[in-house]
Amino acid sequence: MHAIGGPGTELGLLIPDWLAKQSKGCSCSDRAAQMDEWGVDGCIKNRDKIIGWLVSQKHMMPTALQIVPRKVLKAGATVLVDCAIANARIKAEQ
Repeated sequence: MHAIGGPGTELGLLIPDWLAKQSKGCSCSDRAAQMDEWGVDGCIKNRDKIIGWLVSQKHMMPTALQIVPRKVLKAGATVLVDCAIANARIKAEQ
């Protein structure tokens, strides 16, 4: 059973459509569902894996952003993941 408003759902809400578009074979929906299954605690434990997933999707970003260094992408992905986890925690407590 997937948590409504879980970390994967929250992450999807934070990523604007112009930044990355889901395409066939990207596993975005599966990964979001996995994050929702893990919940807040599981996503905290798997934080580095989730950040790696996001960075690995660099090829799906607009062409102009594909030249961004991996270190910068990782920093941005870290902020997104941490925000998604925090948002899911807040919603779970309500």
